[in-house]
Formats: sequence, structure tokens, C-alpha cells
Amino acid sequence: MGKLRDAFENKETEQEETSFLGKLFSSPLIRGFYKEEKPVIDVKLDGNKNEQLRMTALINEIANNSPSGRKILEDAAKAGYSFGFATQPGSYGFCSEEDKIIRLNPMKKDAKLIATLAYESRHAQQHLRGIPTEFCTFDVATELKLRRATEADAQAAAAQVALEIRAATQSDKVWRAFEQSDPDITRSVDKPSVFKPVSYVVENSEKTMQAAFTGWFNNWRIIDAYEQGYLYGHLMQAGRYSDPAEAKKFFEEKPFSGHKTSAEVLQMVCVSDKGTCYFADDLDIMDRNTRMCGLCKETRTAADMFFREREKVTGQKPDTSYQDLPNRGGLFKALEMAMQGMMDVKASKSPTDKKAPPPSLAAALRRLHQGR
Repeated sequence: MGKLRDAFENKETEQEETSFLGKLFSSPLIRGFYKEEKPVIDVKLDGNKNEQLRMTALINEIANNSPSGRKILEDAAKAGYSFGFATQPGSYGFCSEEDKIIRLNPMKKDAKLIATLAYESRHAQQHLRGIPTEFCTFDVATELKLRRATEADAQAAAAQVALEIRAATQSDKVWRAFEQSDPDITRSVDKPSVFKPVSYVVENSEKTMQAAFTGWFNNWRIIDAYEQGYLYGHLMQAGRYSDPAEAKKFFEEKPFSGHKTSAEVLQMVCVSDKGTCYFADDLDIMDRNTRMCGLCKETRTAADMFFREREKVTGQKPDTSYQDLPNRGGLFKALEMAMQGMMDVKASKSPTDKKAPPPSLAAALRRLHQGR
């Protein structure tokens, strides 16, 4: 898929289009005028003047009103990340450790991008703490829990930042924007009175982040989407190489070796701005909650096939870490529903077109990620 895409994509045209849209949607014509100010923390900004002023406004909104958010941004900046805008269909932003960039979608409203900036910067902070970004690094059981935990933790950090801004400004604007896209998380959080001081919200940050982290797992569509992308998709590539040398290289690049317990995953990922694990009083929660540690039957079957093929090619013994994980149903239920929804919409627009092809899996995944 990647080679096919690379063969047909004109990267220069794509970059020019992205740059143009970034400038357009951050221009005074669309967004109005931003205050001429400097970032209150030392960060590298990309883009033209309007884009930099807009990003500065987002950064300062966090840094001036959220102590937790300021620490996250400072850590990302110290790690060498630059901040800018890039259009991404179906996404609010992304963080790349390889390129050391954090990008926000300029087409989205600022109130939502504030939480997104905290979320993506939290990923940069995770990378800084040594959490690997390469998939298939650990055994299957660890990969499953680690990748889910990093996503849930980033959203928990965004929720905490949004609550701190709410307390500092006595405005629900940022919190409401976060609530619209992540209702499963906000419903799980004990929201204090808007008149409670920021110090109160910060003092209760570990409780808030624990609740938000747990709430992330109430959205089974997102859990399915990430399991498909982070694990199932990689496992299904086994057996595609007929050349023994290529097959061996493939398995070397996906070692699936090394194990971490659920407690070790939480201690590595769920670190508060106080430097402590906010799940210190409940380190076995991922072993008790099927949504957190359960494996879908399709992923389990794909893992069985992957490790049989790996043993045949390399002689390496199979990973058995996932065999005792609880079952959590079928992987593609959410994807099928998303695809069916897209087909229903298309059918309603052109009821006579009965030969329309089904939407792609990638399109269905983008639909699932709209709320992110």
C-alpha cells in the first residue's frame, strides 16, 4: 500500500496544497486578527506570520492558564519539537518523533485545537520519557496495552489541561469543545465548579487523569480502530514475502520481543506533572478490565498465523504472551458500522446507483477518528 501510494503521490504538489490551506485557514480572512505577541515559552514556530501568530495564541492560552499544560509544552519544546499547521483530512493534528514536529489542522476551530495541542505535545513528552514509537517492539500483550495506554494518557492530559483553562478563565469554551469530540472521557471526569481555583484543579490532577484515562476505554470504536492500526495490520503482513531474505528482514523489523507487565506499562506512561504515576494506587487495573487488556478474535488469529510463519522462516519460537488475554469480541464490528454508515449516506444521495463500490477500510478508519 505504501509503495503504491508513493508511486502515484506528487509530494511537492501535496506540500504546496497543505501550505496554501494552512495559510488560508489561519489568515485574517478566515480567523480574524491575532494579537501581535511572542510565545511565553521558548518554542520554535513554523509557517508564515499569520500561522505563527495563531499558534502563539494557542500556546499562550495553555501556558498562561494551565500549569500542567505549560509543563507539557516546555518539555516538547526542550526536546526540539517545532509547532505549526498542516491539513489532515479526518484528524485534528499529529506528532512526529522522527521529524520532531507537532502539527495542527488549520481548518479546525481554535477551541478544539487547544486541547489537541496539549494532546499531541503529551505524545512528544511520552517520547522524551523513552516510550518507543516503533510498533511491534514488545511482545503482543505488551504492545496491546502500551499503545492503548499512550493514547488514553494523551487524552487524559488534554482533559486536565482543558479543566485548568476552564478554572483560570471561568469559561467553558475549551472544555465544551473537548466534550463534543470526546464525550466518553468528559462523562467520566468529576468536573468541579467553574469558580474553583486553578490550584484546586491541579491538586486533583491525578484523580482527574485517572478517570479520563479510564473513560477513553468506553469508546469501543476507537479501541477497535487502534487495535486494527497498531497491531492487527502489522500481524497480517506475515506471509506476503516469497523471497526468504525479504521475509527474514521483515520479521527482524518486527521483533515482538520483550515484556512489560501492566503495572510497568502504567508506571512508564501515566506520569503526572508531579513526576508520580497517577495509577500508583491501582496498578493492576489493566489486568482487570477487559476493554483495557482484551484481544479481539481476528487479532488473535492473525498473531497465531504471524508467529507460525516467523518460526518457519527464522526458527524463532512463537510469542505466547497474548494467549491468556481475555477475548473482547470481533474486531471489525465498529469498522463495519462505519462503512455501512458511509454507504447509507451515499445511497441516500444517489439511490439509483446500486453498483457503487464499498468505501475503503482507510476511509472507515478516518471516519472513526473524526472525534479524536
